[in-house]
Amino acid sequence: MSQPMEFWTTLSTNFLVLVIGSVLATISYLAYRREQERSFRIAALGFVLVTLGNLTVVVYQTMVKGSYVLDGLELLRLQTIQGALILLGFSTLFYSLHRY
Repeated sequence: MSQPMEFWTTLSTNFLVLVIGSVLATISYLAYRREQERSFRIAALGFVLVTLGNLTVVVYQTMVKGSYVLDGLELLRLQTIQGALILLGFSTLFYSLHRY
């Protein structure tokens, strides 16, 4: 446990985002299966994309790089990917709500 407290706080909050995002995606998918309304399936995809976008940086830091220290360009690229996934997820959610 030699990592700083901020590292564990980030990991904990991202884990909670994963759990809540997964629950929301599952609820949307189950609603789709029950109602056969396509917008629920689209909403499930939106929740998955937002959840993945939020987890991008912490997954890269812990599983790919193995360090919580990132250089400027690396961080900028990760934030761009993160922002694109979240934007795509919110756009998908907007579309599903608009369809419904």
